[in-house]
Amino acid sequence: MEKQKDLALITAIIITEDLLNGSVFQVFDQAYKLAQEFQKQYAHDFNWENQEIGFDDAIIEFVKSKIKLYY
Repeated sequence: MEKQKDLALITAIIITEDLLNGSVFQVFDQAYKLAQEFQKQYAHDFNWENQEIGFDDAIIEFVKSKIKLYY
């Protein structure tokens, strides 16, 4: 259950940060796919407490790096 909640949160952060362009459906599909990729790199139980970068910022940087690869 925690893994699914984490995936939903990551997706919401990507959408809220308005990093993607497109229709609601396109943005959701892209955000969900990127959230899945992020979660593969940082498991839902990853400890963010002593990291140099926070959870939200890590997501933003991850998405920006992926966008550069796509375009």
